[in-house]
Amino acid sequence: MSLGHIPWVERLRTPARPPQPWTSASWAAMGERELPVGRRRGGRGIILDLDDTLYPRERFVSSGFAAVAEFLATAHQVDAQRAFGLLTRAHAGPQHGQEFQWLCDRTGLSRELVPVMLDVFRRHLPAIQLNSGVADALRALRSEGWRLGILTNGLPSVQFRKVAALGLASLVDDIVYAEEHAVGGKPSAAAFRAILRALDLAPEQCLCVGDDVVRDIRGARALGMRTVRLVRPGARLAACDEADMVIHSLRELPGAAGLVHSMTGEHVA
Repeated sequence: MSLGHIPWVERLRTPARPPQPWTSASWAAMGERELPVGRRRGGRGIILDLDDTLYPRERFVSSGFAAVAEFLATAHQVDAQRAFGLLTRAHAGPQHGQEFQWLCDRTGLSRELVPVMLDVFRRHLPAIQLNSGVADALRALRSEGWRLGILTNGLPSVQFRKVAALGLASLVDDIVYAEEHAVGGKPSAAAFRAILRALDLAPEQCLCVGDDVVRDIRGARALGMRTVRLVRPGARLAACDEADMVIHSLRELPGAAGLVHSMTGEHVA
């Protein structure tokens, strides 16, 4: 990734995430029984994971490291290419999870800069793009009458910037940030109920598509949804955890969705 294409100052000039109509506190205060899961007559929907399903999360990490490297070059005269290389090496090695601390130790910077670097990492507008064929698949599904929603874990402010960078708002019907509805987000039932309400559909009218067996597949199945797993290299799972269908690319989803949906006994529109 070319560091010259990610000036950290420009990538921090992103719009603040707008206030959301519901937070975990407001849902709890009102009570779930007053906000029943909908059931749009004849409707059908697909709930999609974000990270490592619609785009590779490692690209976000690399983009964030580049933003931090540019910040250090501008504010602390650290060579940007060297900083980026150190962060990347640490991420792939035993320093994973302590990348910024290790960078400080290797460059003579104070560890007091770690929170600042973390803030730059989180606030930058990432240089990421959807996997090949994803946009076309989402458009095809909507043209066939599917309601599409994204349910994503992670800090809502960070996930919002990913959604903006990927241009997803125009491709789906709704986006729910799971940690606004449950501590830790998926696989909590509260997070899945939130996206079901947003789509105005019942669990048996929806499919859940994701790469994570625990957060996506188990979480959705616990509410009675059919599931589609996107194969992730190296993933291991027990046979009892396997989804109703497995695909290797989102390009396959338009064809697979109707087949999986027919398993629910609903009439496919």
